[in-house]
Amino acid sequence: MRKTLIPLVSMLFIIMALFTSCNKKADVATAPTLEQKLAKDVVLSNAIEAAKDLYLKTSGGTLNDAKSITALKSIVEKINNKTATTADYSKAEAILGMSYDGFIKELQSFGIALAKVNEKYPELAKMKQTELQATFAKAIQLNPALKSSLGIDAVVNGKVAACPLRDICNLAVTLTKLFAGDAICVAINVTTIPVIGGLLCQLVLNLGAGLLSGICNALPC
Repeated sequence: MRKTLIPLVSMLFIIMALFTSCNKKADVATAPTLEQKLAKDVVLSNAIEAAKDLYLKTSGGTLNDAKSITALKSIVEKINNKTATTADYSKAEAILGMSYDGFIKELQSFGIALAKVNEKYPELAKMKQTELQATFAKAIQLNPALKSSLGIDAVVNGKVAACPLRDICNLAVTLTKLFAGDAICVAINVTTIPVIGGLLCQLVLNLGAGLLSGICNALPC
């Protein structure tokens, strides 16, 4: 009886081990990818909404021009040093297509939204730009409603434009050039979130540029 019982017990342990192993494999197989998690997460939707606001509100200016970016950097430095004149503010508004304070507020909102994405998905900060672009593009593709909201008509510079965000890559390039100096980083620094100094700037420069390019790559138009 004992000889018969031992093989039966051994067999039971083997079956249990196999069952546990199969369950672990099934869990791994069904675990959502980073893109799938991002696609359903409101933090990505909020970051994209902030990007849309920033793009649409500055698209009426001349921010894509290299000379304008250089001029804006100079004005930002003057504003930070409290030596800016009324003429400087007027020039900044002409470059941006909106008030300077409004632009900084939009940049802060964008940075805060990116900070929340970064906090929830720290692995994004370790990716290269091409990986970020592909990840965000895939996440947008996986969310039809989000993708659709990026392609709708909008008023740009006083005119209705179809799929206005197809040129959003230009904003990624602009931010890369604009954030090459420290002045704009000082201007957008906020104390409402646990992000110190240049970290918010880096989020806009790296994660932000990846998001903007990802939006551009995901759009059908």
